[in-house]
Amino acid sequence: MIKPVLASVVALMLLSGCASKTGNEALEKANSQGIESILIKGTTTKAEVTDYFGEPQEVDFMDNGQEKWKYSHMRKSLKVINYVPVANWFIGGTNDTTKSLVLLFDKDVLVNYSMASAKGESKAGLFQ
Repeated sequence: MIKPVLASVVALMLLSGCASKTGNEALEKANSQGIESILIKGTTTKAEVTDYFGEPQEVDFMDNGQEKWKYSHMRKSLKVINYVPVANWFIGGTNDTTKSLVLLFDKDVLVNYSMASAKGESKAGLFQ
């Protein structure tokens, strides 16, 4: 009885450590409805955005004088095939989830924003 439970715990610990994350942590947890309640066009200020998301990863200036802020987050999880001996030499990779948030400010006030989320994969191995 103890051996199957111990094996399950060890397997869970090994598999849970097989994801890597990079980018803005607040964006990782955000969804469209949550963003709509936080970001209000014509009202939300740069300071409020910074309080919630932190400093932007990129800042750009538009020709019309608006300021563009960008945030992003990526999560990569190893595919199960990576744990299959010999098969992982030929086929492997990660399942990827990317989120991005672009905000436009006129002076200090948010005028527009766009959030996108995408799923994809990275392939590895001899047959990729």
